Amino acid sequence: MRKRRLKIRRNKRSFNYFWVITFLIIIPVTAVLIGSRITERIVVPVLYSDSPLEEGILSDIINNSDDNDETEVVDEVETNAETITPLEEVEDTELLPLSIYMIQIASVSDTSNIEELVEELNEKKLSHIVYKIDNAYKVYTLGLTDRGYVEEQLPSIRAFYPDAYISELHLPAKKITYSKDEEETGKNIVKDLNSLIVIIDKQAKEWYNFIKGEGELNQYSKLLTEHQVLMTQLSERLDTDVWPEGLPEKKAIEKMVLHQEGNIKKTTELLEDKENLYRVHSLFLDSLFRTLETIK
Repeated sequence: MRKRRLKIRRNKRSFNYFWVITFLIIIPVTAVLIGSRITERIVVPVLYSDSPLEEGILSDIINNSDDNDETEVVDEVETNAETITPLEEVEDTELLPLSIYMIQIASVSDTSNIEELVEELNEKKLSHIVYKIDNAYKVYTLGLTDRGYVEEQLPSIRAFYPDAYISELHLPAKKITYSKDEEETGKNIVKDLNSLIVIIDKQAKEWYNFIKGEGELNQYSKLLTEHQVLMTQLSERLDTDVWPEGLPEKKAIEKMVLHQEGNIKKTTELLEDKENLYRVHSLFLDSLFRTLETIK
């Protein structure tokens, strides 16, 4: 009888240990794993919120910047402004400010979630660009240089993506300082970069009028020609050993020129096809963001 009681107690103890292990270890671990999968497959792709995927490798449409947010862009601008020592005879020129307003529709943690979303945007014929900020890939559709322009289009985007909202990036005016010996190069590069900002702003206004139905992008081809002439001129100015420290890096400008010339060429090919105008705007967004990345 005593042996039987001991056996029953052991069985009960084993049974209790089983439930303790189940509730304290197995169930929590299982819940974490299930939650992780749900977050990856469901939550990440539909957070509120680019260049077309079919054009090439996904990395071509992603700006792999090290920026964390808009504030960091501003901080870097202020830091880079300190260049020439006070002992030198110096000159300075101001680089124009640049602001971008865009509609964000998603924020995803890795590129595996982007392909399906970009395909969906292409099917809806919505322009798009993917931009890396703070270890996340932000997916934007429609971007211009005036907030009012973008605000008017937000309701139409929310018809597809209810959580879409306006995001913005700002670069303040930046004083470029250089020595007397670097004056010619400094002034010419700043002049060309300012001209680029002006041209992009004019292109943005053309897009606004087109989206509102008040224009047919008639002036856009002319602006593209001006854009290409400017890129050619800027490329020629880079052929110098004199380079003020206050300017953006020469290699960064070279890369920007190369990409923007490619965008101009592709845009010219697509501009007459109304079915592909959303792709033309995606190319505009790419040039806009590359300009910001270069001059920040």
